[in-house]
Amino acid sequence: MSELARQSVSAAKWGLVASLGKFVLQLLVNIAIARLLGPESYGLFALATIGLLVATFMSEVGLGWSLMQKPQIDDRVIRFVFTWQCLSGLAGLLLMVLGAELMAEWLRDPRLAPVMHWLGLCCLFNGMASTATNLLRRELEFKTLAKIQLLSYVLAYGLVGLPLAAWGQGVWALVAAWVVQSALGVLLSYRARPHALRPLLLIERPREFIDVGATVLLTNLCNWALTNIDRLLLGRLAGAHSTGLYAVGYNLATVPNGLLISALQPAFLASGARLQDDLPRMAKSYLEVQSFIWIVLAPLFALLALSGPQVIAVLYGDRWTESGPVFSALALAMPAYLACALSTPVLWNTGRKWLEVGLQLPLLALAVPALVWACRQSVAWVALVAAAVFWLRYALMLAPVVGALGLGVAALASLLLRTLGVLLLVLLPAFAAQQALALVLMEQPWLWCAALLAAGLLPWLLLLLGWPRLLGGPALGLLQRFMPKASAFGKAWAARAALGAKEV
Repeated sequence: MSELARQSVSAAKWGLVASLGKFVLQLLVNIAIARLLGPESYGLFALATIGLLVATFMSEVGLGWSLMQKPQIDDRVIRFVFTWQCLSGLAGLLLMVLGAELMAEWLRDPRLAPVMHWLGLCCLFNGMASTATNLLRRELEFKTLAKIQLLSYVLAYGLVGLPLAAWGQGVWALVAAWVVQSALGVLLSYRARPHALRPLLLIERPREFIDVGATVLLTNLCNWALTNIDRLLLGRLAGAHSTGLYAVGYNLATVPNGLLISALQPAFLASGARLQDDLPRMAKSYLEVQSFIWIVLAPLFALLALSGPQVIAVLYGDRWTESGPVFSALALAMPAYLACALSTPVLWNTGRKWLEVGLQLPLLALAVPALVWACRQSVAWVALVAAAVFWLRYALMLAPVVGALGLGVAALASLLLRTLGVLLLVLLPAFAAQQALALVLMEQPWLWCAALLAAGLLPWLLLLLGWPRLLGGPALGLLQRFMPKASAFGKAWAARAALGAKEV
């Protein structure tokens, strides 16, 4: 394995460790916060964060991504990027302050304005932290980034968010936690990766940075619209209560993917930037990642979707019953969401940066009227339309990526057949258990979830650990890098996997 490959695998491993740790923490915190606040306050904060995401894109401008894309950088480049990210962070803060009243009026909820005013501080802090964070990504220091993310999250919610929520401070508990987490991000990231702070407004060939920044900004805005227009329209047409019900199901389904994307996408982008002239290796890596998503992860999301209402009842309680169908619909679309996001580095590293925006704008034009209709029906219909959008995004992205990498029909057909086979292997026992236990365990959501998940997880684990060769060569190639090699189990699994890799 080359040095770059070892660094990339190490970066991805630490990204996954951080994602797993943060997922567990976020799940526990979200459950506690949702139970303490209820749908109204939770929905109000969900609406405020929609505006925050736009302002955050403005605060980062996309210049930080140029630090990962450029082959060589020096202190002047770092000073230039840091200066403009701080200025754009200030612009994001002003945008939140000045636009809060307009957004509150459009959403017909005056409580939104002061929440957005305070959340604007996150834009400034994120802009200040972005340079150090992207330098750590460039250097594949994902172990350090993992520590920063986990520590800032634990301190912000453990010392501020949860105590304030228990004290009855409503939406302000979440606002305070977000601001404190962003402030800690500035301090911890700069401490881990010090860099030049002296301002520099101009630099040679600024067009290189502006082009990358503009592409990132427009791409982020397009992605924001596609992934947030559902809640924005729901907030205007149905109010904060319905938005809160939708946000709980949405967050529970998307948080694992969001964490995986934040961990893996920068690692693939940074390493892929060094493989721009080696398309066969890039194609091999892409096929491995897609195989892992569809063959290994997709069955788990399908199992969760099958038991969605019971999962919501167990975790959140009776007040959140309507979130169950939302979670089920979106969980089914999460493999497509993750696969689409991990296709982005391929477009960027093969000179097709603008394709992501160009392909998704027509989809946005179709999604808006469909979501307006769904908002007038129920939160479950909104989730179904949003899930369809995730699937269409992936379908639109797949064609140019496959063309750029020269992947053959045989590789894709093999991936499709193996995915369908594993899904059937996992879902048929779970569905049979669901039908058999429906009358007995209907009033016992804990037992329902345990029985259903066990019925599906058992064949999944047997396949993964006992017959790994059935997963196919590309999925095995990725799994082998993450399996523990020193233990007896790791050695035995590696031997079975190596035999399978020769047979497939």
